[in-house]
Amino acid sequence: MARRRVLVLNKSWSPVGVISLQRAISMLFSCYAASKDHPTGEPKALVVDPDNYATFNWSDWSAMKPDNEEDVIRSAKKGFKVPEVIVLSRYDKLPNHKVTFSRRTIYKRDNYTCQYCGATPGSEELTIDHVTPRSKGGQTTWTNCVLACLKCNARKANLDLKDAKRKFGMKLVREPFKPKYQLFKDGGIPCNSWKKFISAVYWNVEMQNENAD
Repeated sequence: MARRRVLVLNKSWSPVGVISLQRAISMLFSCYAASKDHPTGEPKALVVDPDNYATFNWSDWSAMKPDNEEDVIRSAKKGFKVPEVIVLSRYDKLPNHKVTFSRRTIYKRDNYTCQYCGATPGSEELTIDHVTPRSKGGQTTWTNCVLACLKCNARKANLDLKDAKRKFGMKLVREPFKPKYQLFKDGGIPCNSWKKFISAVYWNVEMQNENAD
């Protein structure tokens, strides 16, 4: 259960993230300050039943008996149904997901492969090359940085791509690009109940994030 994750929807039922089961339970127990509309305090989150989209506070949800085949949260006296999706009561914004511009993400984007010869010699034999050299105005950006093996990097040296192609026949295996944000590392959805709330278009849309230099 420690590794279980819960999908979080905002007030407008758009997916905004994934949190641990422990944190989800904490949010379900938490309430905002009492108000006229909610004398005992409005719950910060409600459980969503993915079968019929009904919402429940923790008190009502915990009173429901789990099916025999379901995983349960065990207490000293009983077992509780595991929430898989929760909806926030007041958060109504989409998150600003960012794809961090770093050596790690460049290596992952280029799949640990030299973008000039296609070799995969291992991370220690790869380096980051500026397609247009910095000495010629090239910037440290997603579209000007690629992985290169040490041999190709030394051969290209301070040449731009046009001169490297003319002199050595070098060309890019693939044009460098800015990756799109993905919530799940393998691109798949780990929980079937989440599929009703997640669209590939939403999670793969390019986010606004420029990280130059």
